[in-house]
Amino acid sequence: MAIDKYLNKVVQGDCLEVMKDFPDKSIDMILSDLPYGTTRNKWDSVIDLLKLWEQYERVVKDNGCIALTAQGLFTAKLILSNEKLFKYKIVWIKSKPTNFLNAKIQPLRKHEDICIFYKKQPTYNPQMTNGEPYDKGIRKDQYTGSYGDFKPRHVKSNGPRYPNDVLFYEEQNIDDYIFIKTAESEGAVIHPTQKPIELGRYLIRTFTKPNDIVLDNACGSGSFLLSAILEGRQFVGIEKNENVLLHKVHPIDYKNINYLKAA
Repeated sequence: MAIDKYLNKVVQGDCLEVMKDFPDKSIDMILSDLPYGTTRNKWDSVIDLLKLWEQYERVVKDNGCIALTAQGLFTAKLILSNEKLFKYKIVWIKSKPTNFLNAKIQPLRKHEDICIFYKKQPTYNPQMTNGEPYDKGIRKDQYTGSYGDFKPRHVKSNGPRYPNDVLFYEEQNIDDYIFIKTAESEGAVIHPTQKPIELGRYLIRTFTKPNDIVLDNACGSGSFLLSAILEGRQFVGIEKNENVLLHKVHPIDYKNINYLKAA
């Protein structure tokens, strides 16, 4: 049993069954936009999370990252489905909200979450942003106990900022934030819940190294797979719903997809 036969391919089938053929600890990162179960569409049925975690925990490496998109109640269900491995979530504020049918009685949905899980500290390459240099002088001793004791240190920066857990959809003239637009800004959308390639690229750059293997077990249109290709990573894709696999009708050369805006 080897992962090689699945590398850089998309398998049409039930991910819970397909992943059973994967070797233990063979995947560096799982990045997937799972069905949220928020619509009446058949393809939006929530995958059995207990069975899913059984496979996820087996196939991902001990220092591998599991990054799963979510929203609303599904975010809560996802986090509670594996409190042991859940570490934090990243909030992506979108340019195009949803929930217009309920706009008169509920607020529009403007953000989605990316829930981060892992067993041990994974690769972490913080995607720095540029800001104004600052010098706040010497910070005093801190003995609050919240994060341990701190000795005095000089607090300053030449401009680079570490990323935080909020991603914006467009330039906001705010330091410290990453800006990622929705999939529509990158060209034709061929899946109803398609995520932007640039979002996948950001997460893959952050949590993997070149040539690492990225698994998307609910790959839909394949945008996260293209993200992996563009970042020099290998991928494994699984999709159950044959109707949303464009390549099942028209073979796709991922390298030729129109990606001028995000490149």
